[in-house]
Amino acid sequence: MQILNDSIRALTEMRDGITWAYPTLTAVPGTHGFIDNTFADTTVPIFSGGGSGHDPAHWGYVGNGMLTGAIMGDFFMPPTATEIVQVIRAATHQRRAFLIVKNFVQDVKEFTAAAEELRQDGWDIGTAIVRDDVSVTGPDHQQRRRGVAGTILVHKVVGAAAAQGASVAGLQTMADKLLPELKTIGFSSSGAYIPGHENPSFNLPEDTISYGVGIHGEPGYHEETFRSSELLANELVDKLRINFHWQAGDHFAVLVNSLGGTTTMETLVFANDIRQLLALGDVQVDFVKAGNFLSANGMHGLSLSLLRLADAAWLPLLQAPVQTPSWPQQ
Repeated sequence: MQILNDSIRALTEMRDGITWAYPTLTAVPGTHGFIDNTFADTTVPIFSGGGSGHDPAHWGYVGNGMLTGAIMGDFFMPPTATEIVQVIRAATHQRRAFLIVKNFVQDVKEFTAAAEELRQDGWDIGTAIVRDDVSVTGPDHQQRRRGVAGTILVHKVVGAAAAQGASVAGLQTMADKLLPELKTIGFSSSGAYIPGHENPSFNLPEDTISYGVGIHGEPGYHEETFRSSELLANELVDKLRINFHWQAGDHFAVLVNSLGGTTTMETLVFANDIRQLLALGDVQVDFVKAGNFLSANGMHGLSLSLLRLADAAWLPLLQAPVQTPSWPQQ
């Protein structure tokens, strides 16, 4: 059961609830987009988005120090290029912007088309395509890897750098270095819930876990019977260790993310398991967040994102204060 009035009106009613609860966010008419109405328009504006149903992504990160605007489409569908351009033009008059895009085929298509339209009109546009999901393997894995919860860490680092005066070119250089150092993997015991549909996107036998699930409710690469949070954590940490080839003394930022249907207790027990496993791996954790950052609309699961701090400048950007609905302060 989902507590809604009508599945067709859900996004419109959520939009009105967002602007009532968070008055620094202004909805852009004709879209599911929001802009920061406190933005002074003196620094490079940052934009992101994708399908609806990933709350609080991405509207929850609109505000000083992170995103200038967020553009969502329909449920699990990206906004159109026209909608993206409309929100960007509503937020700034500078003719420059930086876009953060999750690596899904339609998302990349629409945001790329929007970027090209703006460039043809004389805008300076930078773009970061996030491919942090390491559950996908194969010869073309870099192209197929999805953008998932690690995207929020990109919002934070790039947003803070922009707020401190970085240029579009400077943000592009930093993002190009940052993205290969970001990796995520998750698991779930259920699929995602789509308004108007009685059943989740996939079903599992009771007490079964699927590793490598997607944020649109895609099933994962392996299923097994649930035994403990610690063993789930061990699977994810092992997968990330293999992908990073990390060495003792490497420095990391950690994001433990609920996929929407997981309790705070479950999230923090799992975070504690991750803490212990990373300590055993002799790596240094300099920054950590645990909570609900990018969901799959009620999916009962968690994801783990690690950002290797290959550049010492990234940590103070992660620690910089922000004013957004959904990024908790240190």
